[in-house]
Amino acid sequence: MNGLAPPAQPPPAAEPRVVSSLAHHLFPIWFPVFRHLARTVPPEWLGRLSAATVERAMWGRSRVREAIQGNLSRVLALPPSSVTVEETGLAMLGNHSRLWIDFLRYAGPGEIDPGALISFQEGTHLLHETRDAGRGGILLTAHVGNFELGGFLLRKFGFRVSAVYRPDPSPVVERHRIEARRAVGVEGIPVTSSSLSFISVLRALEGNALVAMQGDRDVSGTGMRLPFFGETASFPVGPFRLAAASGAPLLPVFVLVDPDGRYRTIVKPPIPVDDCGRGARNEAIAVSMKAFVALLEETIRAHPAQWYQFTPFWE
Repeated sequence: MNGLAPPAQPPPAAEPRVVSSLAHHLFPIWFPVFRHLARTVPPEWLGRLSAATVERAMWGRSRVREAIQGNLSRVLALPPSSVTVEETGLAMLGNHSRLWIDFLRYAGPGEIDPGALISFQEGTHLLHETRDAGRGGILLTAHVGNFELGGFLLRKFGFRVSAVYRPDPSPVVERHRIEARRAVGVEGIPVTSSSLSFISVLRALEGNALVAMQGDRDVSGTGMRLPFFGETASFPVGPFRLAAASGAPLLPVFVLVDPDGRYRTIVKPPIPVDDCGRGARNEAIAVSMKAFVALLEETIRAHPAQWYQFTPFWE
């Protein structure tokens, strides 16, 4: 009987694994092509291509898919296997592709009217007030909406902009992202284990730059754990320590995409970060961080498909 048994069928995940492996090995070739297409092909067409290639490969990787579903399960208060969680996860991958498409598209040659890209502005006057004060400013954002495009829009409106970032593991992505930022006049400040990163940010603030920083990923593992969607998660302390040390205001900023492809720029009033001396500094920073994390939770709850997290966030 065993000799007559039909051959075993491959598990359902076999094909996605093949697609994922192929995408990984072809990525050094794919990304430069993608950057060229972003400048020449209508974004709707490129979005469909991304859905059939990169997004499919990412969703086919079980670890990535399970992380996305686990994160969104907590945000949406639904089981990870629910249809709503899956649909939101797939929509997030589509929005992430659109983030790169728009950033690479607008970072190319040619004049772009930033006003035509923006459907709504909130708190823009706070950026002008910050620049006029002459101490620079820390723009605290997160991996929500199109944070890369935010620097482009600020530069187009005449602000000096620096972006603090962690270098991408892919040398190909890193090189093209640096070139794209330079094309729009945004200075990149890479985060490393060296204290020079801290000094570079302070120098940019002294030059009255608006310094954009991420506030949702504690990549160093030295952050502070705070309540977030019913559980504690670790958040980076660095932006708040910089604000305390420099005296520069810290403004929460988000650039959110609308269904029609235009963007909403949201600038919230500065979160006070007092330098109270070493004894009380940590307590003051904790109060400021709680205010930002509460605002971040509110933003993600309203736009769950625009929060880009591909690893388990609460671990």
